[in-house]
Amino acid sequence: MRIFNKKFLIILVILLITAGFTIWFYWYRQVNQQVQETQQTTNSQIEETQSQQSTTTIYVSVFKTHRNEEWGFEFQYPQNLIIKENTFGSYYSKFNLEIFTKVGERFDPTFLVNIVLPEFTERSFRGLEKTVSGITVAGVRGIKYQYKYQGFLHTVVILPFGELRMILATGDGSKQYLDEFNQILASFKFLK
Repeated sequence: MRIFNKKFLIILVILLITAGFTIWFYWYRQVNQQVQETQQTTNSQIEETQSQQSTTTIYVSVFKTHRNEEWGFEFQYPQNLIIKENTFGSYYSKFNLEIFTKVGERFDPTFLVNIVLPEFTERSFRGLEKTVSGITVAGVRGIKYQYKYQGFLHTVVILPFGELRMILATGDGSKQYLDEFNQILASFKFLK
């Protein structure tokens, strides 16, 4: 009986060791897999952050400068935009410049510079439901209007410009180009 008990005890110990090793092995594999998944997630987040930083760096460095000596101003704009001067005529408008974003085969109005007679700004925005605030662009104090038109939010900045008024505005494009508008406003300078 003693021999039987010893064999039984040895087999029991071997089974316990095997079971313990198996449990430890599966636990180790799961923990290791979780660590690897965490590392992969962290690595992909780092790559994504680096990608975003690279994009930002490239985006900032691809600006062109538009300088108008006749009217005495300049600004920087993203190089993928297209500028056209005097795209429309009006008694009130002495000079206008539009910036477009190419969308497929068409051009979407993104930004407008319009030098107008003072009565144009007085008449155009009278009676319009709008938010009014003060703004300074290139050291010149002006008025900022924000209003909805055809379902889109529009932003217009009106600056005194000698006897005239300068309008800097988001275009009537298919979407609001506020980022481009703010970039242009931030870089705007008067030459005189």
